[in-house]
Amino acid sequence: MSRTIKLINTVVKNLAPPSKRTIFWFDGSPAFGLRVTPKGIKSFIFQYKASGVTRMVTMGTYPALSIKEARATYNTLYEAVYIYKRDIVAEKLEALKKENERITIIKLINDYESFSRLKGKKSIEEEIRALNADVVPLIGNKYIENVTSSDINKIQHRIISRATAKASATSNGKVAVRNTLAYTRQLFNFAKNKPALKQSLKDMNWSNPVLEIESLGEKAVRDRVASFRELWLFWNKIEHVGLPPVTAKTLKFILATMQRSNEIKNMTYSALKTDENVWEMARTDTKNGKMHRVPLNSYSRHLIEEVKPYTQGSSFVFGATRKIHPSTPLPDDLKPFTRSALSKALKRKRPAIGIEDITPHDLRRTGATWITAVGLPKLYARLLLNHSDGENDVTGEVYVQYGYDLEKQKAVDVWAFVLDQIVQCATVDDVPTLNEVRIAVQKSGLL
Repeated sequence: MSRTIKLINTVVKNLAPPSKRTIFWFDGSPAFGLRVTPKGIKSFIFQYKASGVTRMVTMGTYPALSIKEARATYNTLYEAVYIYKRDIVAEKLEALKKENERITIIKLINDYESFSRLKGKKSIEEEIRALNADVVPLIGNKYIENVTSSDINKIQHRIISRATAKASATSNGKVAVRNTLAYTRQLFNFAKNKPALKQSLKDMNWSNPVLEIESLGEKAVRDRVASFRELWLFWNKIEHVGLPPVTAKTLKFILATMQRSNEIKNMTYSALKTDENVWEMARTDTKNGKMHRVPLNSYSRHLIEEVKPYTQGSSFVFGATRKIHPSTPLPDDLKPFTRSALSKALKRKRPAIGIEDITPHDLRRTGATWITAVGLPKLYARLLLNHSDGENDVTGEVYVQYGYDLEKQKAVDVWAFVLDQIVQCATVDDVPTLNEVRIAVQKSGLL
């Protein structure tokens, strides 16, 4: 059987399937052929040599690709190879290689998350939540180099538009804009230093698009401090407004210890040093990456004892549970409260408590404010809050490993005394003034 055929429809259409895959060449058209399989699949091909290597290009299958279309494609390929001396297969492979090297925003976020988790970055959960909420929907499938400042501007307008339509949104979404743009800027800085992208982005003279817009965001600034009367209302009513017991006691524990709600949510029974009355957080447990020992006063110890019947079967002291009464057997799979669970719970019950605009973090600020207001040095409050002192020298960061247990103990003792003067009053009308509490603290000898 001749392997040379005419390029006409009747010949191609009626060509019988061979016993093995065979290439038939079209008469008068060099390197232009039809590959036919035993199953009858017919594909137009173009074959040429480049640098001593035989190359083959598959143009398409018949009849999806017509005779006329195949002829036009062949003419284009023939001209490229024999007139312009191009190696079209090599060009295609190089283009495919470059395409595979390109990374979409979704892929970049995944790489960024993996890298950040390996580094132990504390904020990665919040960053990924924000990126998935507002960045991925708009530019997730775009390649990094194709993202423009206009895209970034659409992201911030998306956030503000959503906040405008939501009555409960704070700061009109501007704080969310600020945070999301910061996370996106860090994401692109990560891309710029990624080995697989560094050179190509440099060659394109690429710049971080977040830096090319005017941000509509603003920093969250809260200075809310609960008054003594509000502290009485909070402490004496929070467990009687319909919240699950563990939720209410967790909120009280924030006030009693002045610690971050996220650290309290993740507090484990193994971190309690009962022989010392101390809650010990490792570097990996704290926001600033510093080991922190929190002395437990009578209020915090009592709250831990009260939640044990609900949570002691699990790892987490304040494991999330909506149980109104302890269950038997104790659940062993409790997880920490979600990111916004405590904030939402307190916000929902503020009217019943009789306090306006109070958040869990405000409770932490409140405690720190009042222990300094009654005469305790500000340093003691900072140590208890585990705020960084800004020292970046070797001595401060490496060699000074003293835990300041004595200073923190004094802070929690003073705070317990102050709470005694307030929350133990019979009614809210009996709550003392700041000056009266100051005098009582001075007389106590605690300072």
